[in-house]
Amino acid sequence: MNCVLACFPQVHHGGAGTTAAGLKAACPTTIVPFFGDQPFWGERVHSRGVGPAPIPVEEFSLEKLVAAIKFMLDPEVKRRAVELAEAMAGEDGVAGAVNAFYKQFPGKKSKDESKAAPTPSGVFSIRRCFGRT
Repeated sequence: MNCVLACFPQVHHGGAGTTAAGLKAACPTTIVPFFGDQPFWGERVHSRGVGPAPIPVEEFSLEKLVAAIKFMLDPEVKRRAVELAEAMAGEDGVAGAVNAFYKQFPGKKSKDESKAAPTPSGVFSIRRCFGRT
């Protein structure tokens, strides 16, 4: 799949995973959204200059597709896609997601709370699961 991603600009629905995979491979991207967060990702791609404005599925046409491909073939668009891919290469999405998840928990327990009965063994503890006892 990486060979395909590296060889030609991408045209797809704009799901978060598909968008990230194409951009991480430095591919200019056109998004044809039809549901959920897809319009958001289309706008983000366009605002970063790595793809044209999204084409809503109900407005999709051969003429718009040709214009989108011409946009993506511009060397400046490809340069921006390469820059974005290089920036994404250093990201650790799993660590970022876990850290964002941790931020939702209250801080360390006070002394009074720490005197409370411990969670019985065999009972699920989200804090213990993630090393935050």
